[in-house]
Amino acid sequence: MAEELLTLQQVFSELNTQVAQAGGNNAFARLHCRSKGTISNWTNCNREVSDACLEALGLERVEMFRRKKPMTPGRVKNG
Repeated sequence: MAEELLTLQQVFSELNTQVAQAGGNNAFARLHCRSKGTISNWTNCNREVSDACLEALGLERVEMFRRKKPMTPGRVKNG
């Protein structure tokens, strides 16, 4: 069975849940040895999801690929 993959929205939902469970941004920051500003940036989506953020959440980044949709007749490919 494939492991569950999360969308970016689900990652931020998980972040907000864990921050709330910790008792807020300050408590989460202390728990994970991060600055309050860093946690604030994470929770306000002011930064991309970093490896440090994922580590704090117990998540890891994975890369996936899929096949392109075939070109439709009459469609011009640029570049």
